[in-house]
Amino acid sequence: MIARLTALLSLPALLLAGSPPAEPLWSLKPFARQPLPQVQQRDWPRSRVDHFILARLEQARLQPNADAVALTLLRRVYFDLIGLPPPLEVVESFEMSQLPAVVDGLLASPEFGARWGRHWLDVARYAETSGNTRNMAYVLAWRYRNYVVRAFNRDTPFDEFIREQIAGDLLPPAQDAVRRDDQLLATGFLNIGVKSLGESDLMLYDMNVADDQIDATCHAFLALSANCARCHDHKFDPIPTADYHALAGIFRSTQNLSGVETNNVKKEADAMPLGRDGVKLLQAVKQHEKDVADMQKDYAEVAKKRNTMREELVKAGINPAAKPPAQMPPAMAEKMTTLSVLEKDVSEWQKKLAEKQKNAPAPPPLGMSVREAETPIDCPVFDKGEVKKPLAPVKRGVLSAIPVKLAPIGPKESGRRQLADWLASPENPLTARVIVNRVWLHLFGRGLVDSPDDFGRMGSKPSHPELLDDLAARFVREGWSIKTLIRELVLSRTYQLSSSTRSDLALAQDPSNLLLWRANRKRLEAEPLRDAILTLGGTLNLTPREGSPVADKAQAITPQGREVGRKHFLNDLKDDTTHRSIYLPIVRGAQMPMMQCFNAADPGLVIGGRSASITPVQSLLLMNSDQVMRQAESFAQRLSGQSAEEKIANAWKMACCRAPTTEEREMMKGFLVSAGDTPNGWAQLCHALMQSGEFQTVY
Repeated sequence: MIARLTALLSLPALLLAGSPPAEPLWSLKPFARQPLPQVQQRDWPRSRVDHFILARLEQARLQPNADAVALTLLRRVYFDLIGLPPPLEVVESFEMSQLPAVVDGLLASPEFGARWGRHWLDVARYAETSGNTRNMAYVLAWRYRNYVVRAFNRDTPFDEFIREQIAGDLLPPAQDAVRRDDQLLATGFLNIGVKSLGESDLMLYDMNVADDQIDATCHAFLALSANCARCHDHKFDPIPTADYHALAGIFRSTQNLSGVETNNVKKEADAMPLGRDGVKLLQAVKQHEKDVADMQKDYAEVAKKRNTMREELVKAGINPAAKPPAQMPPAMAEKMTTLSVLEKDVSEWQKKLAEKQKNAPAPPPLGMSVREAETPIDCPVFDKGEVKKPLAPVKRGVLSAIPVKLAPIGPKESGRRQLADWLASPENPLTARVIVNRVWLHLFGRGLVDSPDDFGRMGSKPSHPELLDDLAARFVREGWSIKTLIRELVLSRTYQLSSSTRSDLALAQDPSNLLLWRANRKRLEAEPLRDAILTLGGTLNLTPREGSPVADKAQAITPQGREVGRKHFLNDLKDDTTHRSIYLPIVRGAQMPMMQCFNAADPGLVIGGRSASITPVQSLLLMNSDQVMRQAESFAQRLSGQSAEEKIANAWKMACCRAPTTEEREMMKGFLVSAGDTPNGWAQLCHALMQSGEFQTVY
């Protein structure tokens, strides 16, 4: 029996020893521009992308769908590029020949940054509270959000975007003061993650913060789960635990400037001063605070002497506040004289303090950021991840499996600058592939790699590997421009296909549309759905929002009291703002109802692709929401037209970007007969359109 057990226990080891070595990861191989594949329908492709797609379809003996009709494509482009429906005047005048100009206009629109910035905030796990054991407010996080919007609007090259977020404080300062501030604010990427601010073991706290930063950096830019190597070598990908701790050394050699503190964790209380004279202004503020503290100390001593003298007189039966008696012992008379002098001194000190406070220097604006730690460290490997069991330290470094050389890290450097250059290197086989795939996912509804945050062994392999490599190589060669990439993709014929599913042959052979024989239908995410409702109501405020309700409500509360739920702090946040939804407050563990209901990203995780769902709760929310009903009433009031038929047509054009069919028009007329041709009846009709599946879907 014992012999049989021994044999069984040794079987996995024998199998492992006899198994062939694992195939190298596809994603770690170099990429290069690919030769165009030959296609039979030579007149079909309009771009390099189309050649690769058509070649695979012809291999499978499938035909691509017909092109989408003009207005369907117009609505698709508007929602994909700026997250808003096209205006009625554009719908009524659009022709296919205008598409390139429309695309260029949308790419140049400030609303582009709001749409694509939100995609990146999903990846950056953006939130305005820390989550976890003590959910503390990040009152300065909104500045990182606004930086991201600006970065996408100015088409910051993606390699520069990486460097700014990992080591913006270490880059040569930009000449423009606003751009320099953005370099500093960009490193908020490292600082806005989940933190255990109630943790009393500061070593464990440091390692948990570094773990979040490793996870965010490697998932966002490399689509690898390096944090799985915290306790042991990665079970599937070539990431030893030594590499994890080499990265941990870089981040533990970095000081976080979060502007947040608790009684347990005070090391992140500082924040980064912004503006050309921000450092000087902050120094002046701190010097002023020190001067005031010194003055208050001196004032307290004088006030104490005054109070002691008062007490002595009271004990002797003399009321210091009343008129002194005509006759009193000489000793008491002397004390009264001393008290009079002290009262004057106290009054003078109060005036000095009031004057000092009145002339307090204005503080500079502050942001979440990072800076180099005073003493960089090499992090030890912790046995099984236990911080009480340190082993030998590992030199600060990066993932050894990625064939890119890391520049030497000096003894007084954290290594973040070198890490940023390593991530943004044109030779890095992952970085360009990952971001190209993220862009493809948002335009086509599915990535060429179906696991956008996992390019490791447990992730998906690319459906069109040559296309992915060709796009990545040209993306790098053409300057890492997100807008250039998007323009190429949306002007491809593949993007412009109809989403019809009427091809029985294609449905049978490729039901999941892996080969892209048609366009994928996409449910509107929470933000564009809410923004579209506000647009129809005519109430959407397109002004970028400075600040945040979280920061506003925190102003009157001491830093250590800014905990969600404490004395009802942040329990009364509302989503009644008419700004774009990217500016809604995001509280970990308590998202706004509409955001939560329509699958907004979990701000505790790197989310490259949101889940899509259709649930009864969504319908109930749209049906019963006071905000949606108010927008429907406003929508009804905005409808132009001399007759009910014209108003119905305009309502459909505004909501669905097309004229209603005869059947739909008659149905709406019948609805108005029962509901009444009144403001309330029209509001109900508009409310029904907002709840329709067509309004909530991009075809």
